[in-house]
Amino acid sequence: MTGRPSRTILPALILALFAAGAFAIGPTSPAAHSALDTLGRQAYRVLWDFHPVSGTQSGFHEFDARLGDYSPARVAALKLKVNRFLTQLNGLDTLSLSLDDRIDRELLASNLKMELFWLERIKMLERDPHFYSDECIGGVYYLLLRDFAPLPERALSVAERLEDVPRFIKQARANIKNPSRLYAEAAVDELKDAEDFFKESAGELGKQVPDLSGRLAAAADKAGNSLRSWRAELELALPGSKDSFAMGKADFDYLLATDKFLDFDSDSLLRMGENLFARTDSVMKVQRAQEAEMLKRHAAVPPKDEPAPENFSKQDVLADEQAEADSMRAWVASSHYATVPDWVGKLRVVETPVFLRRIIPGIAMEGAAPLDKVQTGYMYIPPLPDPLDSVQRLQYYDSGRRHGYRGGIVHEGLPGHHFQISIANHHPSFIRRLQFNTPLIEGWALYCEQVVVDQGLYPPDSFPDLRWLGGVWFRAARIIVDVKLHTGKMSYDDAWQFMVDKCWPDTAFFQAEVRRYCLSPSQPMSYLVGKTQLMALRDEYRKRQGDRFSLKEFHDRLLAEGSIPVNLIRRKLLAE
Repeated sequence: MTGRPSRTILPALILALFAAGAFAIGPTSPAAHSALDTLGRQAYRVLWDFHPVSGTQSGFHEFDARLGDYSPARVAALKLKVNRFLTQLNGLDTLSLSLDDRIDRELLASNLKMELFWLERIKMLERDPHFYSDECIGGVYYLLLRDFAPLPERALSVAERLEDVPRFIKQARANIKNPSRLYAEAAVDELKDAEDFFKESAGELGKQVPDLSGRLAAAADKAGNSLRSWRAELELALPGSKDSFAMGKADFDYLLATDKFLDFDSDSLLRMGENLFARTDSVMKVQRAQEAEMLKRHAAVPPKDEPAPENFSKQDVLADEQAEADSMRAWVASSHYATVPDWVGKLRVVETPVFLRRIIPGIAMEGAAPLDKVQTGYMYIPPLPDPLDSVQRLQYYDSGRRHGYRGGIVHEGLPGHHFQISIANHHPSFIRRLQFNTPLIEGWALYCEQVVVDQGLYPPDSFPDLRWLGGVWFRAARIIVDVKLHTGKMSYDDAWQFMVDKCWPDTAFFQAEVRRYCLSPSQPMSYLVGKTQLMALRDEYRKRQGDRFSLKEFHDRLLAEGSIPVNLIRRKLLAE
């Protein structure tokens, strides 16, 4: 999965479907292209003015000094501007646009439509206190995470945002009405973490930028008081809160069509998940039985475990995972999986930040900002014991020696998320660089889990199919839960119990997982839906190319289109 869920600027609405091959791929009219690009830049600036933390997250830093203003007057003004942009988009002469520009036009329209969806239909500013706690933390987090400017400059923005927290929280308290219990619980937990995060961040920054030390400390203190007060208010209201996070079938179907560009509804999606889970579960039972039999036959010759060094530590584990991540870059190039441009950024392996651990219990990825020059990505791993006891030393040492981290790096790093996002961030189109279609992004990473097996990454006697089959099996269960949660067919408790019963008995893990599913509708289903779309597109492209088909060339062309819906990429790849 990728990093923190963002629900403010979300891609995609189909305004019209055009037959592939009906339009020229090259630019038809420079003036029309320029008009679209200008409109896109104006629209995104307006959205980032309203959602300044999303601007920081995307690498747009004009509004780094403040948090959002979500007063009724500002919301009303934004709606008028968004509708005006949509009218201007509809007025563009589409016959003068290239195929690429037509795709960008649809993507921009979808981003604007989805902004209205969250504000008007879902009413997130009134129902979701977690939206506000998330923005508070993100407002500081993205300033610290990315090295886009000198530290004193970023520290000043941190101080200014911390100083804006009391105003922001006051507004949140005025806006929120009858929040969902689950959203409120998520906010309470995050507000607890935010208070510590602000205090620690201000202290550390103050040491590095002494001129701002006093200002940062005072701002963090006042921000913490605001967070603590609102948290107490939310906690008092929790017993009377309703478990009303589900958006309902109509809105979930709208999300699938408008945000994800899918041509089927939630009923069909649920059948897909149930069928894929049943089929994969049957295959895995056979594979696991075969693996168990092989291990039984070899039990008489136990493996020779190399003892872990006495001084093997948490830092050595991080170093082993970093080395594995670095080695995958070379493998992608040498195996002819895809072209690896020199400018693909560095991937750093780090422990998951404290404030994310309640909603990300496993590994995750935080990609580089599309508009930032520094393109470093971060792979988050669960916190490591420190110090390691003797059992843990052997476990982690053996995992590093046997390349046990490789599967996670394939998905989160290379050739998965980090690689794909790095290439998408270099697309020449401003509009295209800002897209974040989760079926493409998550689908590509899941697709890679299988294709690296096909390309010989693992030894043939290591039951490599179980490495990707397990991923498909788990993601099929996610489809079922995602649909049922948000169409009102499952409660939160029903959902985590379903995952425990169907997958594996780890209640705490699945309670955290399912909370994330509740907070990010349609994201959990994206993995397997996207992979299925990519496999189908590859088959179509292979058939079209015949003897000329090259897996590397297919991957290069696919990745070059950016993080956009697979159905739109199909128009390009099958246009000849």
